[in-house]
Amino acid sequence: MTKKCKVLYRTDQLTREEWLNARREGIGGSDAGVILGLSRFASPYSLWVEKSGLATDTFEGNEATQWGNDLEPVIAARYAKTYNKAVVAVPVMLQSIANPFMLANVDFFIVTPSELYPEGVVTHVEEFEQVEESIIAILEVKTNGLVGRASREWDNNGIPKTYEAQGLHYCAVLHWVDVVVFAALIGGSGLQVRERLYKYDEVQHLIDAERAFWRSVQDGNAPEPLGLDADFDILKSQYPISEPVSVEADDFLYDTVHEYRRAKMHQEAAEQLVKELRAKIEASIGFASELTFEGRTLLTYKSNKPGVKVDTKRLVEENPELADRYKVETPGARVLRLKED
Repeated sequence: MTKKCKVLYRTDQLTREEWLNARREGIGGSDAGVILGLSRFASPYSLWVEKSGLATDTFEGNEATQWGNDLEPVIAARYAKTYNKAVVAVPVMLQSIANPFMLANVDFFIVTPSELYPEGVVTHVEEFEQVEESIIAILEVKTNGLVGRASREWDNNGIPKTYEAQGLHYCAVLHWVDVVVFAALIGGSGLQVRERLYKYDEVQHLIDAERAFWRSVQDGNAPEPLGLDADFDILKSQYPISEPVSVEADDFLYDTVHEYRRAKMHQEAAEQLVKELRAKIEASIGFASELTFEGRTLLTYKSNKPGVKVDTKRLVEENPELADRYKVETPGARVLRLKED
């Protein structure tokens, strides 16, 4: 078999900082959904800034990601045992030979059973070349709903779109593998298994999209922001304070400002309509905590638990010296104000 990918790094020999630096050398599986515009948390623009080295990924993980990392080997072992599959774990970051900007940090592989790789267990292998020709599918392990609410995208035998894109990316890197099995431990549903067969056209479409994105990174041409929170976080970090200078708009930016003005007008009208309709609903249900229609719940309007807050105005008036000890200066926020047309 002609080699389609190579080992770039042994991930078990990298520190977290080295691993983050390695990810910036190309496009990984979790980046695929962002490039295709499928992510709610990142955009091509925010990813471009990260890959261009203009911003550092400060995400250190949370309880959900920690549970996911801890349970990965357990879920893989349960899948192998339940479905009697030969599964191997190889701690490597792979790189496509045809498209070197495409990287893959694959969790596990499903391989042809043998004496070295028996069915029903996970075998740990140090050298990717040992199993390369035996791989028949990629095994991607996920957790969902263990901390927080489970995604509805798993319902009806579905797969979250960003995970589908991740599997597609891995197939593009390995090139000869076109099947990805997703084994997900989902809160309230247990182990859920989905198998996805990717078509050649899908793989090629992703390669083209990622090639264009990586070219934009190399050329320094940023994609347009999409208005996600990640975009504004990036913009605030890059341009935290204003300077006393003026920028002359070109025709495109002039039109953009006018589009923004019209959108703001529609937004304000919609917000006023929402307030009006909500006021009518609240007036109609009074003290009730639920509104129903023919036995179905239309909405609930329940009181939260009482909260406690510090009366800072009174604190400053009655104990100014104490309040002064706890003052913290915060940077001024930049405010975008439209002037008269």
